[in-house]
Amino acid sequence: MTHLDLSKRRIALLGLSALAWSSTVRAQAAPAEPTRSSQAQPRRANQMPAEIIEHERVESFKLGGSADGHEPWLIHLARPRGKEPAAGYPVLYLLDGNASFPAAWHALSALHVERPELADALDALVLVGVGYPSGLRIDTPGRYRDFTPYTAEEFRRARGVELVTGGRQVFLEFLTQPLREAVATRLRTDPRRQSLFGHSLGGLFTLHTLFNRPALFQNYVAGDPSLWWNGASALQEQAAFIAGVRAAGGRLTSPIRLLVAHSGPPRNGDTTPSTPSAELAHIGNLQMWHRQIEEASHGAMFGPAAKDAVLFALGQLPSGARRL
Repeated sequence: MTHLDLSKRRIALLGLSALAWSSTVRAQAAPAEPTRSSQAQPRRANQMPAEIIEHERVESFKLGGSADGHEPWLIHLARPRGKEPAAGYPVLYLLDGNASFPAAWHALSALHVERPELADALDALVLVGVGYPSGLRIDTPGRYRDFTPYTAEEFRRARGVELVTGGRQVFLEFLTQPLREAVATRLRTDPRRQSLFGHSLGGLFTLHTLFNRPALFQNYVAGDPSLWWNGASALQEQAAFIAGVRAAGGRLTSPIRLLVAHSGPPRNGDTTPSTPSAELAHIGNLQMWHRQIEEASHGAMFGPAAKDAVLFALGQLPSGARRL
């Protein structure tokens, strides 16, 4: 047998092994409720197609946009299947909704099995994923525009970013009024049980919202927040927030809970700003927890962090969360 024949045979055997392996993985990973996922799986997260959840309780619709060319957001809404609470349904808003909404949807199914005592609470939770109509799991231009402050060219060049930044105020106003109004026309929600989840740059935006409009949400979950962005300008926001609260008596006007999660093992001596100041934990009416998701990388923590957000929105703590 020639060297060429051996190579062909080896390739064929590898192809059969890969086919058998992928079939096994698909069978093991079948979701608890009906879904439809795109088949293509490019390597880069920002090129992967978004998973589409098809279910009678899930609605997707476009909202927002403007005459100046700003495209609308794609909203994914999962209606609760439980009885409406007396005060209305609690709501969990998920940034990067094309990726986080499917993750939170699957987390609901998993938690029904793992935490049966929470079944009624899980059935009453409304999920709202704030995504983009690109059809991609991660919409890079959209998230750079929506989650960041205006970023000086020197910092964008250092990160190799040539995308538009600085739209976070427009995005925050969208979350504050048009989106909440759209949800309210569909469901009666509890204004005192509103939660926000964001990862990476979305985590940066989540903390920006806490530092500037804390009363908008009662629960904040930030996964691997990019506090280093734009020369760590978020640290200035944080310092201004702490100083403002101290000047007002050292307490927030209403209780707020914050969970910050980080991926991978703890990195002792890492000087990259990624963790909010422990001084936040000393603010009255602000309860702060931290969780290290050691088994996950930055990108792979999306699923575990979204699951944490579901629990946190229900007033629960994920395993391993540590009070600061």
